[in-house]
Amino acid sequence: MKIGILCAIPKEIKYFDLQLNSSRTLGGRTFFSKREENHELIVVECGLGKVNAALVSTLLIQEFDCELLIFSGVAGGIDPEMEIGEVVVGESLIQYDYGALNDGQLQVYRAGSIPMGPPNNSLEFTLDLELKKTIKAALPGVRMGTILTGDVFLQCGETRRALFEQFGAQAIEMEGGAVAQVAEQFGIPAIVVRCLSDLAGANGQKLSNGFLNTAAKKSYETVQTLLKALL
Repeated sequence: MKIGILCAIPKEIKYFDLQLNSSRTLGGRTFFSKREENHELIVVECGLGKVNAALVSTLLIQEFDCELLIFSGVAGGIDPEMEIGEVVVGESLIQYDYGALNDGQLQVYRAGSIPMGPPNNSLEFTLDLELKKTIKAALPGVRMGTILTGDVFLQCGETRRALFEQFGAQAIEMEGGAVAQVAEQFGIPAIVVRCLSDLAGANGQKLSNGFLNTAAKKSYETVQTLLKALL
């Protein structure tokens, strides 16, 4: 299988042990090729945010013929039952900052739909059911849940609480929902793997480099386990 693997920042991609002599530059990004677990991998640092993630996802599919996209990286935790260092795989992804603003309130719509009138479809981009079974078999203890995507780095305890009350999500980040949206439009699946590096500003806590490195490595290790399980 040809698999595209995206990371947003250098601390996330560094664990993949990439060689510059097996690379191609396109759209200002460097795409690294390597073989692993009988798969051809195309690994790339896409940069932060939904636009960067969507751009690189499209290139992975159209220019490199990837049949599956995997995002590996860190996230902020918004579920009060989860702690730093826990991994969550996106069973559903919601772009929580997409919609219509009326009377000071944001009505969230499914990204890409017309934000007018009553929402006529679900908000989520969902994980392929067969992949979900594969992930559960390979990682029986991993948490699967809802991941929120938005173009805001959240470090605010009050907003964290409000988002959890509204969506019941486990984590929040800046790219995964866009990867899932692009993959769906091209008819291929996507898996978003995130390890919690912080708690999105809960109790005034700030993101630390130590937690960031540990979480990035744990996300990478989770992806390695998945690659062994994928046929």
